[in-house]
Amino acid sequence: MLRLWRIFLTLPLLLILCACIGGKQTLIWDTFKTGILGTNGLIDEAVLNPNYRYLRAEMNGQSALLVLGYETLKGDFLTETWYSNNKEVIQFENGRLIGTSGLDVNWTDVSLVDAPAITSPDLFPDPSNSSVKSKRNPKLFFFRTRSVMPQFLANIHEAVSMQGLNEIPEDAPKILQDPNFRLNLKWVQETVVLQPNNPSVYALRAIYAYDKKTHAIIFGRQCLTQTSCLSWLRWPYLDITSSPPKESVSAQ
Repeated sequence: MLRLWRIFLTLPLLLILCACIGGKQTLIWDTFKTGILGTNGLIDEAVLNPNYRYLRAEMNGQSALLVLGYETLKGDFLTETWYSNNKEVIQFENGRLIGTSGLDVNWTDVSLVDAPAITSPDLFPDPSNSSVKSKRNPKLFFFRTRSVMPQFLANIHEAVSMQGLNEIPEDAPKILQDPNFRLNLKWVQETVVLQPNNPSVYALRAIYAYDKKTHAIIFGRQCLTQTSCLSWLRWPYLDITSSPPKESVSAQ
């Protein structure tokens, strides 16, 4: 039944994809063949098509390689939709997770209200500024509504705080702790604000790393539940801080 539910949820998204890219759907389906769901070694050895953009994702010890299906830009909102060979779907809005399909736990109907940019300079004030009284970076806030499937938890409303980090998180990927990368990155943390009168709200955490120069978001990890966290890394990582973004299969 769970597998049937995944197929039922994923099919409309795939149909939308085909409708959006028109004659290019063959390219997308060919690209699915390069997607790998399995061990890290298989992903490391995968031969990638340089014409496409890739994302390496991991959840509960399972890794997958995803390809960018399409992206849309409406005003200041950039939406990216990524697909794996096994038809998992991950969607982002300005770098934040706004939807998944095909995972053991999925977020759906995600709505962000007044969400500052992950790369907002307000998270990292100039320490030489005399008006900065605290050594800790300031916090910004926004609101989020989401549903969780297949648990059928609908319309969860929560406030989220975000703060720039002066140190690399201990759970950051080892590759991003390498001296060749760490000096080029800034880190941001988001945490759901607990509500004393609402025990159903949990302090779910997210972390992000972005390139100081290009402001491209390189890495993210969002906890979907208290025990399941989804992480993603722009792939291949050797190119993430040196090469310009590759073309997606279809844009806007």
